[in-house]
Amino acid sequence: MTLLRSIPAPAEALLGSSALAHVVTRNRDGSPQVSVVWCGVRGDEVYFCAEGSTAKVRNIRRDPAVVLSIEDEARNLAGTQQHLLVYGSARVLSGAADKELCDELCRTYVGRADHELNLSRSSTAVTVMVEVERIGGNGPWTLEEG
Repeated sequence: MTLLRSIPAPAEALLGSSALAHVVTRNRDGSPQVSVVWCGVRGDEVYFCAEGSTAKVRNIRRDPAVVLSIEDEARNLAGTQQHLLVYGSARVLSGAADKELCDELCRTYVGRADHELNLSRSSTAVTVMVEVERIGGNGPWTLEEG
């Protein structure tokens, strides 16, 4: 793992791309809960929007530890698929989902902001901020690729 001082440029590029992220939270019984999210980067934090009633949001409110897993299309020199792991602490921001972020994510993932999947239209959607603690995986964002 790489202790994070700032998000390395290759990791930031992948996080800002249309690659889907899997966010892993913990259910009350300790079992993992996995959801697909659209994510983006602002500064050194990762953000995503979600419906406030979802298991991931309930889990984050109770236990902020999360892992994001993002698969890259690129392969390393050994031929294995590159992937980014982001370990962090998540926080559900107060208020409605950030409309600007929802629009940006919708443009990135489906090509336009005025899409039915844009959560800015939902009165119950929230914004989640992930403070990145460390990163890992297989790619140019780690000290040792492999």
